[in-house]
Order: sequence, then structure tokens, then C-alpha cells
Amino acid sequence: MKQLIYILALFTISCKAQQQIFPLNTYAENIPINSYFKDLNNELNPYTGVWVASFEDKMITLNISKKIEMPIKLFGKNFYRDQLFIRYEIKKNGVISESTLDKDFTNNSQLSIESALTQDNGNKVILLFSGGSCSVGIGTINLEKINATQFSWGYYPGTTTRIDTLCPPDKEYKIHLPETENLIFTKQ
Repeated sequence: MKQLIYILALFTISCKAQQQIFPLNTYAENIPINSYFKDLNNELNPYTGVWVASFEDKMITLNISKKIEMPIKLFGKNFYRDQLFIRYEIKKNGVISESTLDKDFTNNSQLSIESALTQDNGNKVILLFSGGSCSVGIGTINLEKINATQFSWGYYPGTTTRIDTLCPPDKEYKIHLPETENLIFTKQ
């Protein structure tokens, strides 16, 4: 039994030692499986924390965290990547319209927002929003750094309506995130 544990330990260490590390924006198509896309230049760090903005009659709070070495699948292969995850709360006239602040996205990605890539040396981050019920609102969110305490937000939903034949009628299909460009968030 001890020999089996020793062999498994050596195999695990050997596999981990073979993992190759690449910068965040390395194109994954020809990269070995189990490679790690690491935030080598700390491009994601300036976006972490609590951020607030107001839009029309809504108050939007974002809680942005950085997760290290998250498993992802691209081109049918397994990789690891450092990512930003956004949890949010939207209040309209002081009443919560939607909140994911206490949500765990491990088993259900609905309403999750996670980073896909950075551009311009980390001055811009592109995130993917999974959408709400029936993927309504699925799209991209761009964060562009203005300075150490502000960034601008652009949300570009790909679909804003449900497919009546495929989606149950008893769900809410409203997009609560601000569908706008150049919305300024300030770090708290």
C-alpha cells in the first residue's frame, strides 16, 4: 500500500512539474493541455475590490475578486487560468432588483460574470456574462481602467429576449445589468 501511495505522489508531482505557464493572453489552440495562463504582470489586480456606479434610477455594486489557477476548457482541452469573477447587486429606488453577492457559481453558472482576456497591457478586461434565465442577456462586458480608482463599463448583450418555445413562461427574463457604454465605476 505504501508503494502505491509513493508512486501516486511521484506521478502527481511529475504531472504538476510538467505544467507549462503562459501569460494570460496566450492563444490556447496549440498550447499543451493542462497549461496555466497566469497573471504574470498582475493585470487583473487593479480591478479587484468593491466598485459602485449609478445609472438612471439604479445603484450598481460590483464585488470583483481574482481567482488563481481556475480550471477551464478551450478547444476541447483542459487548461488553468487566473480570472476575475464579478458578483453584483442592483438596487432600484433602494430596493434590490437582482443580487449575486452571496451566490456560489460552482454548480450553476447562471448570472456569472468572469474574465476571458485582457488587452492593452491590462488596461482593458473583457468578461463574459452567462445571462439570466434562458441565457437572456448573455454577452460581453468590457472594463477599461481610467485610473487607480475608476474604470468605465460597457455591456453588450448578445440576446435580450427568450425563445418562447424553449423557455418556461414562469421565469423572469429581464436584464438588470446596465446596458450602456462608458458608465464610470468608482472603487470604494
